[in-house]
Amino acid sequence: MVTMRSFLLLQLWIGFLKASAFAAAYIFPSSARSLRRCFQEKGTCPLPLSHSSITSGWTAIFSSMEDTDAATINGEQYPADTSANGGGLVTTADSRSQLFSAFSALTAEDQYDAVLTGLCAKILDDTTIVERAAIERLKDPTNLLNEMNSRRIQASPRSMMALIDSTVKAQDAQTMAQMLSLSVRNGSVTRYGVRQADILPLPLAATSRVKCPDGSMKTRSERLSTVADIPFDERGTEVKNAFGVTAVAGGCFFTDVAGMDDIAPFANVFLSTLIVVGALDNFYDLFKTSTSMIAKQVAKNGAADFELPEKDALPFGLGSGQLTGSVVRGFARLLTTDAERESLCEASALLTAYCTGLPCFAYRPNALEASVLVVESTKNSNGMDSLLSSAGIMRVLVWLLAPVAAESAKFPVCIVSNPREAESFLDRLEEFAAKDPSLADEIFWTGNKQERKDLLKWAYTEADLLLRENRKILQEVTERLTGGAATVGDCIAVLEEW
Repeated sequence: MVTMRSFLLLQLWIGFLKASAFAAAYIFPSSARSLRRCFQEKGTCPLPLSHSSITSGWTAIFSSMEDTDAATINGEQYPADTSANGGGLVTTADSRSQLFSAFSALTAEDQYDAVLTGLCAKILDDTTIVERAAIERLKDPTNLLNEMNSRRIQASPRSMMALIDSTVKAQDAQTMAQMLSLSVRNGSVTRYGVRQADILPLPLAATSRVKCPDGSMKTRSERLSTVADIPFDERGTEVKNAFGVTAVAGGCFFTDVAGMDDIAPFANVFLSTLIVVGALDNFYDLFKTSTSMIAKQVAKNGAADFELPEKDALPFGLGSGQLTGSVVRGFARLLTTDAERESLCEASALLTAYCTGLPCFAYRPNALEASVLVVESTKNSNGMDSLLSSAGIMRVLVWLLAPVAAESAKFPVCIVSNPREAESFLDRLEEFAAKDPSLADEIFWTGNKQERKDLLKWAYTEADLLLRENRKILQEVTERLTGGAATVGDCIAVLEEW
């Protein structure tokens, strides 16, 4: 009897609460609409989403309210849909109930993933959002990712790719470092900076012994004597020589076109000499082999055997490519367009920066960007690890020389990459240290050309080793970039194996 009486009292109390709620909705419509709009702007219900019955109750109350005013969603005003078939954004009661019901049916992971991807998509789709504006708009995704970390909800690869691409629009190393730090804490990013400890710093003394990657113990001098030198690069001189030869050849040709009979014969002789010298200097081996084969065929018919002299016996180093090599390389730089070569250099720079923990994913790293990255890392307020140290400078040098190592391993001449960027970076650091004497200990190579040379060669060796150990991943990133539509997020997906 007591149980039945308690049950009846409970049913009467529930009925009273429902009636009170409906009455409040009709008696105080403005307050009800304000409450509902508050929930819409916040993007969530004040009750846990797992409580589906409670959530359905609130949805039923909101669906019963009439609202002919403009709807407020995410802080933006949208007119109510009064057409029969709907007008894009549907804000009628039934449609809102379907939206809330569908969203409530998702798991917490899917709900966060949808919201995070949507916030990033708004940043990516708006072409006017760059740099400072992007940093401001990234506050919402950052707060959401912080909340996901606190609730131990891991972001999906799709939302992480969108988040990385959105952060790239900010073009700010501090913002990128903060976002990647949160992503690592979230557990969705696992390979950022994993090879940082594998980069060997330059030993302080030439006689200092270090354990090499092959397991052997060598001094600094012994290791540097067995590795390849940084490719020699004089692209400025080479391009000038190519332009000079083009101008001379054009002038000689112009004498014939302009009818300058007095000097045209001499110009033609000079032009013919240029062509013959260039052909012999670069294709002498081909000429020698061809003439030898022809001479042997003729010798069978009783003629005397004939053979061109060895190229070492030719004057001015003719036949070795030394005489016209600079001009040929200059023409190669001016005329070569190789998408695969460009993609290889870009992929090597991105892979090196990501694996060594540098929050800068420039496809074409340069000395200015590297020096700015180092200076910004010294500021205590940005949360980045300082790169103004022996280990940090080595990581930056490896990043700058990675495209050089990748291109020189596959091609005889570096055309896309520039070995001089690493030297320019050291020059900028020396200028920076001259203004601040307290940094002299970190810029240890100042005034010592051999120390500077060893530092660059050591970094080049480390970059080459890193790329060789990750050649398969490097090839995959290169192929993705060759397609022309890949973003930084797409490349990170390859590195993370998403």
